[in-house]
This record gives sequence, structure tokens and C-alpha cells, in this order.
Amino acid sequence: MIRQSSTQLNQQLSQGKYKSVVYRICIIAALGGLLFGLDMGFIANSLDAIKSAYGLDLQQGEDFVAIIAYGGILGALLGGILARFLGRKKPLIAAGLFFTIASMLSATMPSITILELCRFIIGFAVGITSFVVPLYLSETAPKKIRGAMGTLFQLMITIGIFLIAVSNISIIQILVKPTITVPVMFLVIAAFAIIMFISCLTLPESPRWLVLKGRHKEAKAVLNKLRNTQAEVEEEYREIEDNVKTPTHSLSLLSKGYFWKVLILAVFIQFFQQLVGINIMIYYSPTIFDYAGMTGVGAMLLVPTVNMLFTFPALKWVEKWGRKKLLYMGSIVMFIAMVAVGLSFWVMGQGSPSSIEKGILLVSVIVYIFGFATSWGPVAWLLCSELFPQEGREIGIMVSTMVNWTFAGLVMGTSLTIMHTYGDDSIFFVFALFCLLSLAFVRFFVPETKNVTLEKIEADLKADVPLSQLGQSHAKV
Repeated sequence: MIRQSSTQLNQQLSQGKYKSVVYRICIIAALGGLLFGLDMGFIANSLDAIKSAYGLDLQQGEDFVAIIAYGGILGALLGGILARFLGRKKPLIAAGLFFTIASMLSATMPSITILELCRFIIGFAVGITSFVVPLYLSETAPKKIRGAMGTLFQLMITIGIFLIAVSNISIIQILVKPTITVPVMFLVIAAFAIIMFISCLTLPESPRWLVLKGRHKEAKAVLNKLRNTQAEVEEEYREIEDNVKTPTHSLSLLSKGYFWKVLILAVFIQFFQQLVGINIMIYYSPTIFDYAGMTGVGAMLLVPTVNMLFTFPALKWVEKWGRKKLLYMGSIVMFIAMVAVGLSFWVMGQGSPSSIEKGILLVSVIVYIFGFATSWGPVAWLLCSELFPQEGREIGIMVSTMVNWTFAGLVMGTSLTIMHTYGDDSIFFVFALFCLLSLAFVRFFVPETKNVTLEKIEADLKADVPLSQLGQSHAKV
């Protein structure tokens, strides 16, 4: 019977057939990414209204945008602690609740001090989800579709950016007055947060966390719910159990060289994800286009729409081509696009921009978004959720996520000032350099984790296999 079940399982896997509950649970968990995207898109198309309503200048507006990063750093830190002791589900529920409360309070148009506190709390909630969601998806999804399901986090971010952009632009067009539009905008994202909060109540706990806590019956119950056959349940449960038979306390991992190697790798992955320049495109795209004399609904919706549409192919490509090839492709495409954007701004700075220069800028931005949305956007989060050993997964993802938020805050808090001080083109050449450096980083350090179990990655790591070769023996189907 076991042999027959294994044959049936292999046929199902080869055809990509899984229980519908697997996709439902992964989609619900990925709603945390939706909150992330809602805030990113919200700021891009509401910043002018907020500055007008509260009388903020350029520097104050830039500081307001960056506040979310400080909350994100704290959220990632506490998210790691909460995920260790309370599991993966409860922190997601808490994040949805915090986001809802802060958004609804913001809608009352409080003082700027209270509004900034609310933005910090929203950042805190998003920081929790940016830590917990990739972790939960990597531990819950079947290995054959772990990449696609992990990519859902980034897809939800892009959907959130698009939805709130359409919503905010519509609100601005209809209501016009900033003191009316801003509260309505906040109520819209509060509605999405309520949906996420309620939906997360239905999630099961991560089977790997349950085994780690000695709750074996519950872990098997979750696997029985999520996997196709009993043979698959037994195989995965045995791998998880073997992995935690000789547990190492997470703090003791700090004395292990292999843990430091993979931690530094993950830190640089998140470092490059931010320093290739995505946040200036997402948060400030309307401002950038305005500098180039390009205004209107089309300019405001261009980046959110392209970003969302180009993330869909990543769901398939991450399993078909693997993580590393996508990162190669993304770095090359983004480097070319960033140079083109920088040159466009430099030429436009010499005089009134022509239609040709505006066209080159538009195409370059679209190409850049394509490069990021199909590579560093989803793959960075996915890799960081896959690379760490079980006992150090929370602390590893926590640290790498905090690095992501730190450099996100740096980009958000300085980009416009740099453009004003050193020229509109300057910042894009800086980002182009980091795109080039990321290419070399991928070549020498990043492994291919396609179709490799988390347990195999951990075993190779502990066996001192070079970082770029982790899981290589199982990389081919």
C-alpha cells in the first residue's frame, strides 16, 4: 500500500495537484503581504494630500514616510520572539488587529504627533507580517510548490499597492478636499486589515513549530490536512522529527560558524533587495514623474499596475527556472533600467524634457519594475525563509528582516533630499551600482534551493557545504 501511495503521490506532484486547502491557507497567510503593499501604495498616492492637510514641507513629508521603517524594525524584532514562543498564527492575528486599530485612529485626523504614532504602529504590524508570513509559508507549503507559495507574499504586496493606488486616486478625484480624502483613505486600508484579521483566525499552526514544541499529534493532524497521502505525511513528519531530535538552543547557534555564514548571506540578500532602489520607485513614483513634468492618473497608476502584473510570472518562473537564475536576470535588467532612468533625468536637467525623453523614462521604469517584480522582490523573501536551520530560523529571519527595514528607511528617508541636493539623476546611478554589485553577490554566494527540502538545506549547511552549493545534490528533479 505504501508503494502504491507513493506512486500516486509522485503522479500528483508531477501534475501539480494539491489539496485546495493548501492554496487557501497559503493565500490567507499571504494577506499579511497585502497589508505591507497597502501601506506602500497608500503613501505613494496620498502623500501630497497628507502634506497639504497637515502643512508638511518636503523634509517633514520624507520623515513621515520613513517612520514606518522604524516600526517595521521593532515589529520584525518582536515578531521573531513572538513566533518562537507563541507560534506563527498568533502574531499574524495580532498584526491584523494592530493595523486595524491604527488605521481607524488615523482616519479621525488626529494631531500630527498621534498620526505619526499610528504610522509607527502600522509599521510595527507590517514588520511582524514581513517576518512571520515568509516563515509560515516556507514551513507549511509542500516542497514542490514552496517557491510559488512563498512568492505569494510578494504578489500580495503588489496587489495591495495596486488596489490602494486605484482606491486613493478615485477618492482624490471624487472628494478633492484633503481633510476629507485622507480619513476615507485610512478607512479603506482599515477595511482590508479587518479582512486579514478575521481570515487569519482560521489558519492552522505550522507543523514544524508544533514538532519543535513537542506537540506531535497536532503536527500530524496539520500535515494530514495539508498533504495528499499518508505516505507523504509520514515522510515529511519523519524528516521534521529527525531534524529536532538533537535540538540546539537558538542562542547557542551564535557560537556556530555555519549559522553566522548563512546569517550574513541572508543579511546581504535583504541589503541588496532594498539598495537596488525599489522603494524610491514605489513610494515616490508620482513625485519622480512630476519632476519630469509627467502628471495625471496614468502616471500615478503606472508603477502599481506594472508591479502587480509582472509579479504573476514569478509564481511559475521561481519553480521552473529556480531562484538563482531569476536573481541573475533581475540584477542585469535593473542595472540597465536604472542607468537609463539616470541618463533620462540628466538629459532632462539640461532643458525642458521632450516627448522622447519622457518616453525613455517611462519605458525604463517599466523595465526596472519588471526586473524587480520577477526576481529580487519575491525571491529575497523566499530565500531568507528557506536558508536557516530549524532552531535558528526565527532569529535568522528576524535579523535579516530588520536589515531590510533599516535600509528601506534609509532609502525612504534620504532619496528625495539626495535628488534635490545632487541632482535628480544622482540617486539612480547609485542604485545602478548596487544592481551591478548584486550580480556578483549572487554568482559567488547564493545557492539554488529549488525542490530542496528545508531539512536537506540544513544538513548541507551543518556539513560545511559551501553556501553557493547548499542542496545542490537535490536541485534537479
